[in-house]
Amino acid sequence: MDIETRLLHKVIADRTIVKALERGIEDSWILDEDNRAVWSFLRNHYGNYREVPSEDAVKDNFPSFRLQEVEDSLEYLIDKVIEDHRKGLARIGLQNAIEQFEKDDYELAVQELSRTVFDVNTAGSVGTNHVDLTKNIDARLEDYERLNNLELLGVPTGFSKIDEATAGLQGGQLITVIAPPKTGKSQIALRMAINTHELGKVPMFQSFEMSNFEQSQRHDAMRANLSHTLLRRGALDDISMERYKDMLEDLKNQKPFHMVDAINGLTVDALVAKAEQLNPDILFVDGVYLMFDHVTGEANTPQALTNITRGLKRVAQSMDIPIVITTQTLLWKMKGKKVSAESIGYSSSFFQDSDVILGLQPAEDEEDSLRVLKIVQARNAPPDTEVFLTWNWETSCFHEEDPDCKWCEVPWGGGIV
Repeated sequence: MDIETRLLHKVIADRTIVKALERGIEDSWILDEDNRAVWSFLRNHYGNYREVPSEDAVKDNFPSFRLQEVEDSLEYLIDKVIEDHRKGLARIGLQNAIEQFEKDDYELAVQELSRTVFDVNTAGSVGTNHVDLTKNIDARLEDYERLNNLELLGVPTGFSKIDEATAGLQGGQLITVIAPPKTGKSQIALRMAINTHELGKVPMFQSFEMSNFEQSQRHDAMRANLSHTLLRRGALDDISMERYKDMLEDLKNQKPFHMVDAINGLTVDALVAKAEQLNPDILFVDGVYLMFDHVTGEANTPQALTNITRGLKRVAQSMDIPIVITTQTLLWKMKGKKVSAESIGYSSSFFQDSDVILGLQPAEDEEDSLRVLKIVQARNAPPDTEVFLTWNWETSCFHEEDPDCKWCEVPWGGGIV
């Protein structure tokens, strides 16, 4: 018997189909027409009666059916059917890509390859997880005791009120940072990444808006409290230069901080491949609205962004890490110049798929030296929790207000010991 037939007979003999359904095996995966008809009957019967039909019930509908013994395990047979399905997807995808390539349509060929990689990787992946609440009592008590002792369940952002409200950014969560254009969403995401790194975590920072060189300069300015303008122009004074060197020397002894730009790869699957290579504790995606959707072949359309946010949410869950993304709000949607979930541009999927939405906006009736970072929406945290941030480009101070910070009021150039 071939793999498909053996799977059918095993499901009927054991009268269990749940594991196969959880792995997403559909009628179209069964290539033989007769086998496909039996599989469709098994699925529909289970859907109607919540049981796999007996051999007699199958014979009632397929008189020539004869149940045969299968020695292989159900798990093995499911894996083999999925493997064959993936091979089929790869074969068809490669053929389609070659056809486009032969027509000199390089872009469509690349899109076809990207779509194929995604389809192959997701085919047969487990869509759900379950937990028995009577069996994980100790783990839940440990989680509570950590919270009671003011420990976080997830990765800290470095902003105390936000961390207190969210208990840290946790594995499987999608966190969206929103802000009006030119307000500083990239700076706050990078500051958050630096905060997590300083607390011993390994961040991966993927930028779709700036090159690695530009982001590295911004990182160095923030970390050493330097003027980004003077650093970029090579015009630091001697004292600032020494501080810069000291920061770089200290950085050599710390865990990795992975900075990635978008020269190669603008899709979710390209991002996943890089993340799997670098294995970060937390992933940042700056400018997610500039990503390319391999499914629609589009960028910055509502459907493309819906596919991208859904994809990133699945990645967060499968890799069990928090993913922080940034996107823009639309000024005309902001009431009283305040960010809200309704002011997010491009797609409602940001609101639907995010576990936490953080909003950045200028402080009311203030100069450009203050920002407000607040929880706009969260599944498990109170909204409107907010923290005031110092916003000083001269010393790259983008952090909670701190009267003891010796850099916040330093004149241009940062020349103090």
